[in-house]
Parts: sequence; C-alpha cells; structure tokens
Amino acid sequence: MIETGSGVKTLGGFLSLIEIDADEAVRHANAFDRIRAGDLQAVIVTGVYSPAALAPVVSRLERHEPAFLQTWFPEKFRSWFYGRNLNLAEPSLAGYFDEAAQFERQLEALFPAGEGIAERVADVLASLDHGRSFVAAPGPRPGQRYMFTTLRAHQEGGYIPAHFDNEQALRPSYAHLRSQVELHMLSFVLTLQMAESGGALQIYDHRCDPADAVPISLDGAPKPPLEGLASASLRIPPGAMIVLDSGRFLHRVSPVEGTRKRWTACSFMALSRQRDAMYCWG
Repeated sequence: MIETGSGVKTLGGFLSLIEIDADEAVRHANAFDRIRAGDLQAVIVTGVYSPAALAPVVSRLERHEPAFLQTWFPEKFRSWFYGRNLNLAEPSLAGYFDEAAQFERQLEALFPAGEGIAERVADVLASLDHGRSFVAAPGPRPGQRYMFTTLRAHQEGGYIPAHFDNEQALRPSYAHLRSQVELHMLSFVLTLQMAESGGALQIYDHRCDPADAVPISLDGAPKPPLEGLASASLRIPPGAMIVLDSGRFLHRVSPVEGTRKRWTACSFMALSRQRDAMYCWG
C-alpha cells in the first residue's frame, strides 16, 4: 500500500482510495466528482453505524424479522437477498413495485427511527457529492420506486464471481431504468456483519468503460482471465461502507469461510439523466 500526502492510498499498484469517518464526509464533497473523473476508484467511510448499534439489527436479520421478502442468488453462490435484486427480477417487473413499497416499510422498521439505511446512508453519500440527493430510482408510474437497497447474506462458501456492474444495463429488467440514468454505475457496500474469514471484496486491475460493457456474468459468456491480474482485497468492518467504481472495475466477493454469515446492504447508483440526483437501486 502506498499513501500520499493528500491521504490517497494506492492498493495493488492501481486502486486509489481515501478512508474517512462519516462525520468528516462534508469535508470531501468532491469525492464522487473524483470517482467519476477516475482520480479515485473507492472511498471507505467508517462510522456510518457503530458495531453496537448493528448488533440488534443483525440479530433480527438472523431471525428473519421483519418478515422480509427472501430471494436467492443462483444455488451455487450459497447466498440470498432480503428484497429482490433487480438483476434477478423478471423482465416485466410484475409485482416488483408492490414488493418495493413493502420492503421500504420493513427496512425502515429494522433500525431505530431516523437511522434507517435509506436515511443515514443517503445523507452520508449526499455529503460526498455536494449535497446531491441519493434516492430510490423512480419507477415507470407515478409513486413507484425501486428498492433503495437489498440486504445480502452470504453463508459458508458463499461468493459472487467477477463482474462489472455496468453490464447490468444490458439486462431486460433494466429496460425502464436505462431511460432514467446515465450509463456509468457505481455501488456502495455497507457491512452489517463480517464473516469469520473470507468474504472479501476483491478488485482487479481490469477496466471496462461504460459504453463497452459486455455481459460476462452470464453462463457461457467469455470471462477475462484473472490469473496474473493485479488485485486489491478489502474486508470492510461492521458499520463501515465502501463506495466503489464498480462499473469500470472488475470485482468479486471471495468465498466466505466459517459459519458466521456475511451480512451487507448493497446498492447500485448512477446519475439521473437530469444530473439532479443519484438514483439508487438494489
């Protein structure tokens, strides 16, 4: 790791990031500008929640309380969602927006009043982007909104293979969302509970511009060779989150080791066509 006088750290010889506390986010109002320009690839924000505040949240998630809609990654990934990931939704999105409204109410009830993810995380993100609003992307009809995030549980052996987030825009379930956002997608991952070992976010020195996205996640699609690529591996502690240029950079989640689940909240983000907001979805 190399650290410059400006506080920028370089990992793996290619990944530039800064690490800040949530209370200092307003001092870094140009962070998203720097990511969009390619000056930074990631921002780690600590202290979004305290570990003590998350302990009862994780306990409730383990009990499936509230009774969130539960959906699954493909079986081999040994992982599931609370909520419905747009990548895995039916192209017609039949029933999705009714589910989103219910999920929003349950997600708000999971945390103390005023501390929900759609409030707390959105406020921190807005501070990193000159106060720009971070909101759930609007659906095709008035009053409809996509799920602001999804909650993810990775059990022992659970993983996510290497992919670019920009390829999502090619999926049929994104037909409406494509008309609402610019192509360049970013993401945040908020850790609720770490796995005992493994479950790292591994980022590779392999890039794809938004306009050149290809669907490498599909079975049978050509995959870039990972052998020989420089990479950086990050395990984000509970209560911290990473904002990542996940549209441009190839990344994966390494297999979880141990019986403790890896619990995270993950959202994708892109500028609205009007550039007056960052639209988020799970």
